Amino acid sequence: MNIVFAGTPLFASRHLEVLLDSEFHISCVLTQPDRVSGRGKQIELSPVKQLSIKKGLDLLQPISLKENDIVTKIRNHKPDLIFVVAYGLIVPKEILEIPKLGCINVHGSLLPRWRGASPMEHAIMHGDEKTGLSYMKMTEGLDEGPVYEMHECNIESQDKLSNIERKLIGLSEKNLLTFLKKIEKKEIECIEQNHKVATFAPKIKKQELEINWENIHSSDLIKRVNALSEKYGVHTFLGDKRIKIHDVSEVDSNELSAPGEIKISDEGLIASCKNNSKVKINRLQMEGKNQVSSKEFLSAYIDIIEKCKNFSFKSQ
Repeated sequence: MNIVFAGTPLFASRHLEVLLDSEFHISCVLTQPDRVSGRGKQIELSPVKQLSIKKGLDLLQPISLKENDIVTKIRNHKPDLIFVVAYGLIVPKEILEIPKLGCINVHGSLLPRWRGASPMEHAIMHGDEKTGLSYMKMTEGLDEGPVYEMHECNIESQDKLSNIERKLIGLSEKNLLTFLKKIEKKEIECIEQNHKVATFAPKIKKQELEINWENIHSSDLIKRVNALSEKYGVHTFLGDKRIKIHDVSEVDSNELSAPGEIKISDEGLIASCKNNSKVKINRLQMEGKNQVSSKEFLSAYIDIIEKCKNFSFKSQ
């Protein structure tokens, strides 16, 4: 089976690796254009591009898939299947109609729950007990296509985004090639989603990354940090210094304190949230510095903590 692969981040590159180690042929890879990243404004190659260069694959990086020459190039590859994993660009009808076996998307949720750009993040933030992968036939609607197979896994309370990504990649390592063989032999049917119960996972907004201590309960803050800290960064302010929060956990305390108030106890660095709920901050990062444990942070910045006494919220 001749496959055109489309994907961009590490999650997609792991799926590409599975295909490259199989009997299937990858004739072309699509990934998003290179981005400028970091303080040095260095060009960053996507994980899918890095893998494609390493393996000597034909690579396309269009700004849009509506470009006529891109449609022609994909058609010239005569794909049996277009396989899409976290690509990030809209696939137009003209391309959806090219492969004889259709276009299949690997979506990181149990559809119709969490259609959209950030399904894993929203599953963690909303306290879902399960998530999984949906192998879906692509249509013009956003993640609305009928589903061939779903494979699920548990979300544990301590799972961060990277943990969930690894679990989902593991599901594809176990199930993907068998599924594609069924597609090739036309031994599997897809089932329409129940659109009435669909939920949506839009792109993460900038304002979701700053902690408003007055408006978030400790349990919700833990979920937000688990979902967003690794990929996007969750932060607060200590005076005029931006502090990234990397890891927090629940702590029991009946002591009354205002939202954002900092306490130093035998358990470490404690911060108060909505309704007098509290979190223990395990790992954090002063702006311009490296990530450290709360013990190391206290040792370095005790004077600032004692002076400010509170983490603050600055509206975006």
